[in-house]
Amino acid sequence: MIERNLIEALHKAQRGSKQELQTKALKAVFDAVKADGFQDIPLQTPEKQLEIKRFSAEQKEALEKQGFAIYGLTGQSMKSLRDNGHKFWSTWHKDYPDFEALGSMRSEVAINPSKLFLPKSNNKTLAQQEDMVEKFSQELGKKVPGVKAIIGQAPDYVELAFTHLDSTKEYLFGAKDNYDYARTKTPTSSSRVASVGHFLAADGLPVDDWRRGSGDDRVHAAPLVVPV
Repeated sequence: MIERNLIEALHKAQRGSKQELQTKALKAVFDAVKADGFQDIPLQTPEKQLEIKRFSAEQKEALEKQGFAIYGLTGQSMKSLRDNGHKFWSTWHKDYPDFEALGSMRSEVAINPSKLFLPKSNNKTLAQQEDMVEKFSQELGKKVPGVKAIIGQAPDYVELAFTHLDSTKEYLFGAKDNYDYARTKTPTSSSRVASVGHFLAADGLPVDDWRRGSGDDRVHAAPLVVPV
C-alpha cells in the first residue's frame, strides 16, 4: 500500500524547477508515509515524556548480562536534539522540516555497544537485513522472553547515539565501529531510506541515505531490542 501511495504522490509532484521538484518529491514521500499510518510524534510535556514502554526487571537483568545497554527513547526529533545543542555534520535535512520533525519511539531500547552491527549484514538490501534481524530476534527471544529486535527509524538511532554519548562519553558509529552506518526504515524518497553513522567528535553526527534495494560495504543492520 505504501509503495503505491509513494508512486502516486511523486507523480503528482512532477512540476516546477529542479529545486521545487526535490522539495515537492520529499514532501510527497512524507505525505504518503503519513497516509499509510506513520505519523509524526507530537510534542510532549515533560511529564508525558516519561511515559515510555519499559522492560521488566527480569528482562533488563538478562539483557545486561549479555552485554546490552538500555536507554529510554523519548520522542525526540532531529530538530529538537539540534536545538538542545547536539551537533549534526549533515545539513541537508534542514530543508525538509517534515523529516526533521519525525520523533523517535517512546520506549526503552537495548543495544550491544560492542556488537552494534549484525555480522555480515553489510552489502545487503533492506529486505535482506530485515530477514537477518528477524532471525536474530527469534534467537534472542528464546533467551529473553517478551522482547524483540527491529530495524528502527532514523530518529531512533539519532537519539540513541546522542544519549549514549551523553551517558558514556563514547561514540556509537565511531572509530570502534569503523565509522560505519546503520540503515533505517525511514524513507527519504521512493527508493531510498535514511542511514545514520560516521559519528565524528569534531564534526558531529551525519544522517545520510542509501538505496533500499541495494547494499553497501559500510551500511549495516543495527538491531534495536525493544519490549513487546
